[in-house]
Amino acid sequence: ASELAQTPGQSVAPDHSECPEKTAKTPQSSSNFLWAEIAWKCNLILLFAWQRAVLRRYMFLLLMHVFSLPLQSKKKEFVSTTPYRLRKRLAAPDPYLESESEYSASCSEEEDEEDQKEVSTVLSGRKTPAKTKAASTPPPRNTLAKKIKEDKMSNLVEEYFEAHSSSKVLTSDRTLQKLRKRRLNQQTLHDLLKKTPLAYAAEIKELNQQHESLFSKWMLQLHLGFNIVLYGLGSKRDLLEKFRTSVLQDSVHLVVNGYFPSITVRSILNSITEEVLDHIGTFRSPLDQLEFVIKRFKEDSSLELYVLIHNLDSQMLRGERSQQILAQLSSLPSIYLIASIDHINAPLMWDQAKLSLYNWLWYETTTFSPYVEETSYENSLLVQQSGSLALSSLTHVLHSLTLNARGIFRLLAQYQLENKDNPSYPGLSFQDFYQQCREAFLVNSDLTLRAQLTEFRDHKLIRTKRGADGVEYLLIPVDDSTLTDFLEKEDEDV
Repeated sequence: ASELAQTPGQSVAPDHSECPEKTAKTPQSSSNFLWAEIAWKCNLILLFAWQRAVLRRYMFLLLMHVFSLPLQSKKKEFVSTTPYRLRKRLAAPDPYLESESEYSASCSEEEDEEDQKEVSTVLSGRKTPAKTKAASTPPPRNTLAKKIKEDKMSNLVEEYFEAHSSSKVLTSDRTLQKLRKRRLNQQTLHDLLKKTPLAYAAEIKELNQQHESLFSKWMLQLHLGFNIVLYGLGSKRDLLEKFRTSVLQDSVHLVVNGYFPSITVRSILNSITEEVLDHIGTFRSPLDQLEFVIKRFKEDSSLELYVLIHNLDSQMLRGERSQQILAQLSSLPSIYLIASIDHINAPLMWDQAKLSLYNWLWYETTTFSPYVEETSYENSLLVQQSGSLALSSLTHVLHSLTLNARGIFRLLAQYQLENKDNPSYPGLSFQDFYQQCREAFLVNSDLTLRAQLTEFRDHKLIRTKRGADGVEYLLIPVDDSTLTDFLEKEDEDV
């Protein structure tokens, strides 16, 4: 440093002999740099080659997607247009994505050639889509099996109808008329049922005793302005009859058997006007008769009437008009109504207006008793009933009429039995019938007879029809054997 300071203008050249290590290391560092540059360039080439292969593969998939769209639009089901070789390669793991060290130029060239072949195959398939579809979409096995099964079933059905089309249809000749034993009459069936012991008789008796303990409560509620309706499984006729005999002995009461096939609301009103109010005469319509009953009960506060109706929901009383009239009767303070229902849909008969008039108190009175009386008027194939009315029904209805009415009906029945052998018997004309009734001192005018015939029509005891000459004929719609039994029973009662 002192020497350099002393000679500043002199240049000093570096002496390489003093640092032999540096001179020896210079060629080695340059060679290392050269090999690093070569490795970096190789890696760059490999990277570009890998990107080129990936880009080529994406271009190929894009072309496949573009050329497969028309095929999918023409057919709803999926049609695969990708060749099997490519689908297999796509399903396998991609070696280029796993590692770059496995890349080789020879492999990439072979794959490029294969990709070009596959693209040309797709283009050729694009020109002939029908062939591609036929080759690439074989029919599924399930569809073929189902079609074969349907064809077999259709063949079996056709063979069945072909085999039975020419055969004759045979019907059985086993009818009730060919039975060895004849059908029973109503009385015989009733006697047989009475002999049959009732199951659980002790339990049913105890249950009925529990219901009978409510009689005093029912009477109190009736006088408080309510009406009572009984519902439940089993016949409630015996229970109401027990209530009538034990509580209503000293009171005016009316029993209505709603299960009678000929019961009408007019007959109920007639019983009230004739037997309770002692009115003699006829009314133009049931509404006029109802107004008369309401007027008399409002005028005379001492009148009291208990009405017991068995089967208020019967076929003859469930009509709109009948329920309206009965509801208005039950709304009177001096008329006390207690009724029974058996149909499960019986409450559907009443709307809010009728329910407010009835003012019901509901009591569940399950008795488990058989419906013997209620079903005695039903037609059965095992019971001998050939007419529209059974003998018991005819007897019950006629017993509720006056003596003159019963005589008029008896006279018509005798005349019909006298002409039973005449197949062309149209019936008894009204004029001839009026003359016979007048001679028997049963009527005094034709108006009286017509009023009585109206009563018979309401009970469905007679039927009227006009002949070809315009004459009105009267006929009883009951078979001759029932009429004969009826007259014989009437003779025994007389």
